[in-house]
Amino acid sequence: MFTGQPNASEIKCNTVTATGTIITVPAGKWFTGDLTISATVAVAGASNPVVTVNGTDAAPAAGTVIGRLNLAGLALSTVSDAIHTEVIALAPAGNDITIDFTAGANGTSSATLNGFIFG
Repeated sequence: MFTGQPNASEIKCNTVTATGTIITVPAGKWFTGDLTISATVAVAGASNPVVTVNGTDAAPAAGTVIGRLNLAGLALSTVSDAIHTEVIALAPAGNDITIDFTAGANGTSSATLNGFIFG
């Protein structure tokens, strides 16, 4: 448990529906938060939205998947699901890192990240 509270500027919340950065973690700082990924597929095919950490010397290592949802769509029916998990990441003193979303190939998908920067 953390004592105290984050400054207003340290609270980070964002939802994305297209591939790109969800949040940036400043150099030398930690981010912790709650991640939700959701997707819907209404065709035969897969939707596998993914959230990764990226940046030089990031922890966990750049490219690490910190959230993934796997859906297999069926013809003539709609399949949907969501996952929720807690995440934590560290940017090294020398550079910022990003937490990024890659949308699923079929249907619609999104990622929502709510948390705060500390350190």
